[in-house]
Amino acid sequence: MKIRTFIATASLVASGSLVAFSGSAQAALYTTCVGDGGAVTVSNDLVVPAGKSCTLTGTKVRGTVTVEAGADLVAAGATFNSSVTVAENAYLDLTGTTVKGTLTTDSAFGAHLERSTLKAVDADEGFVYVVNSTLGGAVSTEAGELYVSGSTLNSSLTGDGNQYSDVYDTTVKGALTVNGNTLGGVFCASEVYGAAAYTGNADNLQIGGQGLLGSCTGASYFGGNLTVTDNTAKSVLDNAIVRGGLTATGNDPVLVVGESARIRGAVTGETAAAGASSSRSAREAAPQDRGADLAEKAAARSAAAVADAHAAGASRL
Repeated sequence: MKIRTFIATASLVASGSLVAFSGSAQAALYTTCVGDGGAVTVSNDLVVPAGKSCTLTGTKVRGTVTVEAGADLVAAGATFNSSVTVAENAYLDLTGTTVKGTLTTDSAFGAHLERSTLKAVDADEGFVYVVNSTLGGAVSTEAGELYVSGSTLNSSLTGDGNQYSDVYDTTVKGALTVNGNTLGGVFCASEVYGAAAYTGNADNLQIGGQGLLGSCTGASYFGGNLTVTDNTAKSVLDNAIVRGGLTATGNDPVLVVGESARIRGAVTGETAAAGASSSRSAREAAPQDRGADLAEKAAARSAAAVADAHAAGASRL
């Protein structure tokens, strides 16, 4: 393996090369990945160059991982000991993978995390699709799409200014905040132990129970206070236990509370009982399946990335 030194404006060398940039107090060394990488240990940082594709199977990376603009990284059974950064229109797909640092996305196409263990997630634009995973730190998404299913979050979950924020069969041990989502959100058959707040959302909010946004047969649990305020969404709370109080002010239309909602604390603001006509229309309408849409989007991008990586051959990690 050759080591070459470049000035900052130099172009990158071929895939798998170890690159050193000079001109600073300490040169930064990293390995590029283009193509397929196997069960080896990368002792320094790893970069997927802009517009390229990399697959990793059983790979361990001791340094940071960067997926540059328009690039794709598909990893299975990998271990990343530090942070992962996903750039504009780039894509990250992790299965059975551990990330010990923070995952950060910036205007990325999206991130699909399945059966994986991560620390914190900080996503700005693009989708975050989490399935059967464990996240140890705070998860924050902004101006994208958020879908979490079958997962455990040991800290807070925030969906701020997203298209939607949907949570299914998931435990959130910290606070839940859904703010300014243009297509509302779902909280279904899930538990949250911190305070929960839905504020300034539009379209539809389905907080427990059946609804227009998806089928939900399991009960939900709110361990603290639940705040549903200043929403223009059609909002429904049903088939849920709220251990704390409910605040429902400034909603237009007002929050509808179904027969299966149990609120242990005080209720502040205006609510309405579910009517037979609204319940019937919800049952008759075909529910949206945003999770299926995201799964299809992720699968298409992943398949294209894998094909490109295979075509590039083995990456010299």
